[in-house]
Amino acid sequence: MNIKYIGQCGFLITSDSTRVVTDPYLSDSVDRDHYSEKTPWKRIYPAPCTLSELDPDIVIISHEHDDHLNPDTIREYLKSGKEAFFVAPLPICKALEKLGVKDDKIVRARAEKAISIKGCEILPLPCAHTELHTDENGAFYELSYIITINGKSIFFGGDMSLYDGLTERLAREKLDLLLIPCNGRDEIRTTNGIIGNTTEKEAAKLAADLKTPFIPMHHDLYAINSCPTEDILSAAKENSAEIIVLKPTETFTL
Repeated sequence: MNIKYIGQCGFLITSDSTRVVTDPYLSDSVDRDHYSEKTPWKRIYPAPCTLSELDPDIVIISHEHDDHLNPDTIREYLKSGKEAFFVAPLPICKALEKLGVKDDKIVRARAEKAISIKGCEILPLPCAHTELHTDENGAFYELSYIITINGKSIFFGGDMSLYDGLTERLAREKLDLLLIPCNGRDEIRTTNGIIGNTTEKEAAKLAADLKTPFIPMHHDLYAINSCPTEDILSAAKENSAEIIVLKPTETFTL
């Protein structure tokens, strides 16, 4: 299995038979739509490709923020005429419908309800960003996912914070790799509406507790919502956690 980093929480996960993309943000729409003096969004590096160039069989969406469910990225893909399956939390699937994703290509995910598509097993789990949010029927607005292909299992956290029981829940699975955000959170960002994630220390401790290597994500695209790579490496060393740091377009083989 190959894991290619495409920026923010975006990865292309490939095996011999399946191509999975997570949270593809392959435009600069956040810069254009949300820039202000207090929140000067400016991509540090450009999108390395388009979603249609990645040619996924499955696109996994963790939640509805523009840098995860990105309208420009998805519109470009749909114009190409390709038709991947889009897996997303049930309460946000209307956003995919409005963008024009066909109903039979939308997989409405619910926590702990396993999904099987084209040889890929996907297990959604509750995700806290930074708290757990549900609709009136108890469906989570944000999800993390365990992605299993050819016997290899990856935990894709999406935008996430730790919550009671998460480590124990993940420990029940045979995980080979963790994809965890490391940009953290602070009072200034929270005041300006930037919702936080796990810190580099929390990510490293989770990986150490699970005895599973991790790839940091969501730490290098925007200066106002980032974490220096040296801090992430230091936290991993302090916790004796195995870490793989990828630069955009770099690939790790599992």
